[in-house]
Amino acid sequence: MKRDFNSLNKGMISLAPNEGQPAQVSKTKKTVFIGIGLIMVVVLGIGAYAGMHYTSQAQFCGTCHEIAPQVASWETGSHKDVGCLSCHAAPGNLGYIERKIGSYKEVYLHFTNQVPAKLEWTPHLESCLYCHSGKDSAYPKAKNITLVPGASPNAPPIYHQPMLDGNVNCIACHKYEGHTPKAESKLIPSAK
Repeated sequence: MKRDFNSLNKGMISLAPNEGQPAQVSKTKKTVFIGIGLIMVVVLGIGAYAGMHYTSQAQFCGTCHEIAPQVASWETGSHKDVGCLSCHAAPGNLGYIERKIGSYKEVYLHFTNQVPAKLEWTPHLESCLYCHSGKDSAYPKAKNITLVPGASPNAPPIYHQPMLDGNVNCIACHKYEGHTPKAESKLIPSAK
């Protein structure tokens, strides 16, 4: 028996031409949707940046009781005008981001009460050199260890080239530059 679809369709309501197909979205709706999405990405980006900046400040770091003594000793040290991550992270945006990601481990240890008795930190020779070789424009008065002693007001009192050639870590001679000794006993530099 052969069916005649034309005869079956007679007397029935015909379907709309696009029924059963995905709904068409107008260009205006697409533009609004994309615009809202871009605004959300920008707001989240600004929020992430502001959060990273806020959590890099000494006042935030000092809220953890494990770090509070180090922050207090930094406030009386010769680098009290230098931000925490200027010394405690490799220079540049990548170093900053790597350090911020690594800080999640510290947050975990704090909230699970697993903080070690001795806090280890890694001296970043490249951070010292970045500032003390004149590359960091934020600190124009910093001693420039690449200069010959007496060559300018920000030249060091001694010649540093042998230490630079030998890749000697600055902490070997300048252990208490960033923090005064009173809180240093809890901190031990790890080998790098």
